[in-house]
Amino acid sequence: MTQEDVRVRSVYLFLASSRAVEECKDHLAATFPAQPLSARLQLDRAIRRELGMLFRYWITRQVWDLLEEHEEDAKALNVALLRLFTEGFRLPRDGSGLRYAELSTPAEEVQELMHRMTSALEMTHQPMLEALQEGILSWRDAVARHTNDALELPLEELTVKVKEWAEHMPNTRT
Repeated sequence: MTQEDVRVRSVYLFLASSRAVEECKDHLAATFPAQPLSARLQLDRAIRRELGMLFRYWITRQVWDLLEEHEEDAKALNVALLRLFTEGFRLPRDGSGLRYAELSTPAEEVQELMHRMTSALEMTHQPMLEALQEGILSWRDAVARHTNDALELPLEELTVKVKEWAEHMPNTRT
């Protein structure tokens, strides 16, 4: 994989994930009653960060699986993704996201995400946790599809999508 391949494929995955995170965030945030703007911004930021961390983990694992025979390509792509996700979603740099790598089933991932969301929000909100449980498998499937596309589609096709998405992407750094 050339540097250009890594750049376009990682940006494609980041933008596709950003779009998915925004949709999921809106779905989860809708389970809360109306809140003051500052509380809503804090809620959005916490949900975005936690989903960004989980989505990055799913992508990383799949990249390693799909590029198993091309270890240098997998490493280069994952390093680029780590940088984009850490900056774009303001992920912690303390290694706390590595907890997902210790889990072996989707059910454990859901439990970890629920625990992290509850901790980040400093409260348990049952409607949000139920929405999270109901949606997580479809979110995982969407991330898997985007990852497959990023690794399989021609660079030209990905470049067109990246440019289109970048022009219409809302600023996710709130």
